[in-house]
Amino acid sequence: MNSITKARLLNELNEKELQTGAANTNKSWHNVYRESAWIYVGGLDFQLTEGDVLCVFSQWGEIVNMNLLRDKKTGKSKGFAFICYEDQRSTILAVDNFNGIKLAGRQIRVDHVKNYKPPKEHENDDDLIRTLKELGCAPGVDLPPPSSSSSSSSSRRKDEKHSFYVKQEPKRFKK
Repeated sequence: MNSITKARLLNELNEKELQTGAANTNKSWHNVYRESAWIYVGGLDFQLTEGDVLCVFSQWGEIVNMNLLRDKKTGKSKGFAFICYEDQRSTILAVDNFNGIKLAGRQIRVDHVKNYKPPKEHENDDDLIRTLKELGCAPGVDLPPPSSSSSSSSSRRKDEKHSFYVKQEPKRFKK
Protein backbone atom coordinates (compact mmCIF):
# COMPACT_ATOMS: atom_id res chain seq x y z
CA MET A 1 0.00 0.00 0.00
CA ASN A 2 1.52 3.31 -1.01
CA SER A 3 1.74 6.39 1.19
CA ILE A 4 -1.09 8.25 -0.58
CA THR A 5 -3.48 5.37 0.09
CA LYS A 6 -2.36 5.19 3.74
CA ALA A 7 -2.92 8.92 4.15
CA ARG A 8 -6.40 8.62 2.62
CA LEU A 9 -7.29 5.69 4.91
CA LEU A 10 -6.15 7.57 8.02
CA ASN A 11 -8.22 10.58 7.00
CA GLU A 12 -11.26 8.32 6.51
CA LEU A 13 -10.70 6.81 9.97
CA ASN A 14 -10.58 10.32 11.46
CA GLU A 15 -13.86 11.21 9.75
CA LYS A 16 -15.54 8.09 11.16
CA GLU A 17 -14.32 8.96 14.66
CA LEU A 18 -15.71 12.47 14.36
CA GLN A 19 -19.09 11.12 13.24
CA THR A 20 -19.31 8.56 16.07
CA GLY A 21 -18.00 10.93 18.73
CA ALA A 22 -15.00 8.74 19.60
CA ALA A 23 -12.43 11.34 18.61
CA ASN A 24 -11.87 12.70 22.14
CA THR A 25 -12.13 9.46 24.08
CA ASN A 26 -9.95 6.48 24.91
CA LYS A 27 -11.59 4.66 21.98
CA SER A 28 -9.72 6.80 19.46
CA TRP A 29 -6.97 5.17 17.41
CA HIS A 30 -4.66 7.98 18.62
CA ASN A 31 -4.88 6.57 22.15
CA VAL A 32 -2.45 3.78 21.21
CA TYR A 33 0.27 6.43 20.81
CA ARG A 34 -0.48 8.39 24.01
CA GLU A 35 3.01 7.66 25.43
CA SER A 36 4.94 9.06 22.45
CA ALA A 37 5.27 12.66 21.28
CA TRP A 38 7.06 11.66 18.05
CA ILE A 39 5.61 11.79 14.54
CA TYR A 40 6.88 10.56 11.18
CA VAL A 41 6.72 12.87 8.17
CA GLY A 42 7.30 11.25 4.78
CA GLY A 43 7.20 12.41 1.19
CA LEU A 44 8.97 15.70 1.86
CA ASP A 45 10.50 17.63 -1.00
CA PHE A 46 14.25 17.03 -1.07
CA GLN A 47 14.96 20.77 -1.15
CA LEU A 48 13.26 21.44 2.22
CA THR A 49 15.58 22.18 5.12
CA GLU A 50 15.13 21.58 8.83
CA GLY A 51 14.08 25.21 9.22
CA ASP A 52 11.37 24.83 6.58
CA VAL A 53 9.93 21.73 8.24
CA LEU A 54 10.10 23.36 11.70
CA CYS A 55 8.32 26.43 10.39
CA VAL A 56 5.43 24.41 8.96
CA PHE A 57 4.98 21.89 11.77
CA SER A 58 5.44 24.30 14.68
CA GLN A 59 1.95 25.69 14.12
CA TRP A 60 0.52 22.72 16.08
CA GLY A 61 2.86 22.93 19.07
CA GLU A 62 6.34 23.46 20.40
CA ILE A 63 8.85 21.23 18.63
CA VAL A 64 11.61 20.03 20.94
CA ASN A 65 13.51 17.70 18.63
CA MET A 66 13.67 16.93 14.93
CA ASN A 67 15.61 14.51 12.80
CA LEU A 68 15.53 15.18 9.05
CA LEU A 69 17.35 12.19 7.66
CA ARG A 70 20.14 12.94 5.21
CA ASP A 71 22.46 10.89 3.05
CA LYS A 72 25.74 10.39 4.90
CA LYS A 73 27.95 11.05 1.89
CA THR A 74 26.16 13.87 0.08
CA GLY A 75 24.23 15.48 2.94
CA LYS A 76 21.05 15.65 0.82
CA SER A 77 17.69 15.07 2.43
CA LYS A 78 16.16 11.61 2.12
CA GLY A 79 12.65 13.10 2.10
CA PHE A 80 11.45 12.07 5.55
CA ALA A 81 11.80 13.28 9.10
CA PHE A 82 10.90 12.49 12.70
CA ILE A 83 9.57 15.31 14.87
CA CYS A 84 9.07 15.38 18.64
CA TYR A 85 6.58 17.79 20.18
CA GLU A 86 6.68 19.11 23.72
CA ASP A 87 3.11 17.90 24.28
CA GLN A 88 1.68 14.65 22.93
CA ARG A 89 -1.60 16.36 22.07
CA SER A 90 0.24 18.30 19.38
CA THR A 91 1.02 15.03 17.60
CA ILE A 92 -2.70 14.33 17.22
CA LEU A 93 -3.25 17.78 15.72
CA ALA A 94 -0.31 17.38 13.34
CA VAL A 95 -1.35 13.90 12.20
CA ASP A 96 -4.99 14.87 11.70
CA ASN A 97 -4.29 18.16 9.93
CA PHE A 98 -1.16 17.46 7.87
CA ASN A 99 -1.68 13.89 6.73
CA GLY A 100 -2.26 13.90 2.98
CA ILE A 101 -1.70 17.62 2.33
CA LYS A 102 0.54 18.95 -0.41
CA LEU A 103 3.71 20.63 0.82
CA ALA A 104 6.06 22.14 -1.76
CA GLY A 105 4.20 20.32 -4.52
CA ARG A 106 4.37 16.85 -2.93
CA GLN A 107 1.75 14.99 -0.93
CA ILE A 108 3.13 14.19 2.51
CA ARG A 109 2.29 11.43 4.94
CA VAL A 110 2.21 12.15 8.67
CA ASP A 111 1.75 9.43 11.26
CA HIS A 112 2.46 8.66 14.90
CA VAL A 113 5.64 6.89 15.99
CA LYS A 114 5.22 4.57 18.95
CA ASN A 115 8.86 3.75 19.79
CA TYR A 116 11.32 6.22 18.29
CA LYS A 117 15.01 5.40 18.57
CA PRO A 118 17.40 8.31 18.05
CA PRO A 119 20.16 7.86 15.45
CA LYS A 120 23.23 5.96 16.53
CA GLU A 121 26.26 7.95 17.50
CA HIS A 122 29.15 8.21 15.11
CA GLU A 123 32.67 8.27 16.44
CA ASN A 124 33.48 11.42 14.45
CA ASP A 125 30.67 13.48 16.03
CA ASP A 126 31.81 16.10 18.51
CA ASP A 127 30.16 16.70 21.91
CA LEU A 128 27.80 19.38 20.56
CA ILE A 129 26.45 17.18 17.76
CA ARG A 130 26.00 14.21 20.12
CA THR A 131 24.10 16.37 22.62
CA LEU A 132 21.85 17.79 19.91
CA LYS A 133 21.06 14.29 18.61
CA GLU A 134 20.25 12.98 22.08
CA LEU A 135 18.37 15.92 23.62
CA GLY A 136 17.26 18.08 20.73
CA CYS A 137 17.65 21.81 20.38
CA ALA A 138 14.87 22.99 22.66
CA PRO A 139 15.40 25.88 25.08
CA GLY A 140 16.71 24.59 28.37
CA VAL A 141 19.14 22.13 26.83
CA ASP A 142 22.60 22.82 28.25
CA LEU A 143 25.06 22.51 25.41
CA PRO A 144 28.67 21.62 26.15
CA PRO A 145 31.14 24.50 26.09
CA PRO A 146 33.14 24.93 22.89
CA SER A 147 36.38 22.99 22.88
CA SER A 148 39.40 24.98 24.03
CA SER A 149 41.63 23.54 21.31
CA SER A 150 40.62 26.15 18.75
CA SER A 151 42.38 29.48 18.72
CA SER A 152 40.60 32.72 19.49
CA SER A 153 41.48 34.15 16.08
CA SER A 154 39.41 31.56 14.25
CA SER A 155 36.50 32.71 12.13
CA ARG A 156 32.94 31.40 12.00
CA ARG A 157 31.31 29.63 9.08
CA LYS A 158 27.95 28.00 8.63
CA ASP A 159 28.20 24.20 8.79
CA GLU A 160 26.94 22.61 5.54
CA LYS A 161 25.38 19.52 7.16
CA HIS A 162 23.95 21.25 10.23
CA SER A 163 22.13 24.54 10.70
CA PHE A 164 24.51 26.26 13.09
CA TYR A 165 27.84 28.06 13.04
CA VAL A 166 31.15 26.38 13.79
CA LYS A 167 34.61 27.76 14.37
CA GLN A 168 36.98 27.49 11.47
CA GLU A 169 40.73 27.80 11.66
CA PRO A 170 42.27 30.37 9.31
CA LYS A 171 43.84 28.87 6.18
CA ARG A 172 47.59 28.52 6.29
CA PHE A 173 49.52 29.13 3.11
CA LYS A 174 52.69 27.27 2.18
CA LYS A 175 55.82 29.38 2.04
